[in-house]
This record gives sequence, structure tokens and C-alpha cells, in this order.
Amino acid sequence: MFRKMLTARQIQQEVHRRVLLKPPASGYPWEVSLPLPKAHAPDADACNWDIETVGRAGYSAYVRHVVDEARKEFLLSDAAERDEIMGDSFAHG
Repeated sequence: MFRKMLTARQIQQEVHRRVLLKPPASGYPWEVSLPLPKAHAPDADACNWDIETVGRAGYSAYVRHVVDEARKEFLLSDAAERDEIMGDSFAHG
């Protein structure tokens, strides 16, 4: 399966967007804060990133599901992340 290469910020934003689409029936805190994905060596599923999910019982399971689905679709691009950081440094320098 083809996976789209995204920067850490792009993955974070896409996962956040998806979390807001379908809140779990058990209640939903609208203020969601997700950390940037952390890079790691490709795992058994050939994914090279993960986001640690922390939250209330039931809610964190929902976010974990959203993250797991995104991990099937996206790879973290080291090169794109470096380019983004470099661009930010030039824009703010």
C-alpha cells in the first residue's frame, strides 16, 4: 500500500482534524492537544512514527484508534521536516 510522506506538523494537523470529525459517544473534550509525532525505525507495520496518546478513559482509546488509522496512511518524512524547520528559521530570522 502506498503511504503519503508528510512532515511531523502535517501529520499532527491531519490526526487532529480526524479526531474532531467523530467524537466518541462517551463525551468529548473539544480542546484537543496532540504532540508532534515521534520518529522511530520502521516497525512491524512499516510505520516510522507514532503519537503518544494521553487522556481520559475512553477518550484516549478513541484518539489511539485515529492515530493507528493515520499510521497506516502516512510516513514521516525526515527530509520534509528538515526543509520545514529550515524554512521556519529563514522566515523568522
